[in-house]
Amino acid sequence: MNFMREMFRGPRIGYAVLAVAFGLAAWAATPSPANARVFVGIGLPFPGYSPYPFYPYAYAPPPPYYYPPPPAAYYPPPAAGPAPAAAPAAASASITYTERPAFKNASGQTCREVRFASGTTGTACQDTGGQWRIAQ
Repeated sequence: MNFMREMFRGPRIGYAVLAVAFGLAAWAATPSPANARVFVGIGLPFPGYSPYPFYPYAYAPPPPYYYPPPPAAYYPPPAAGPAPAAAPAAASASITYTERPAFKNASGQTCREVRFASGTTGTACQDTGGQWRIAQ
């Protein structure tokens, strides 16, 4: 009878080792709960509790640096070019419009009757550039 016990001892130990191996593999394969921790705060400490004591500065901060103004630059005056043509001011000051309304002439320009300083009347028409020209 001892022979029969000895004969089946090897496979029984093998089955036990195999069962332990499968148990360890199953235990390692099971997922563990997540360990995520989140702290959300609004910056107000618990009443009466201050997490960090206030320590004054060991020394004063450095003074601010003020940059010097840029050096003065003197540029030469611009080169003298041709003088612009001046409009005759005396002629325009002596002309006044009459009470008659504006009209269109044969070429499609807007015209008005004008009175000169001497008392005579004439016609002034507006050209395509917007300038009024004496027509008569």
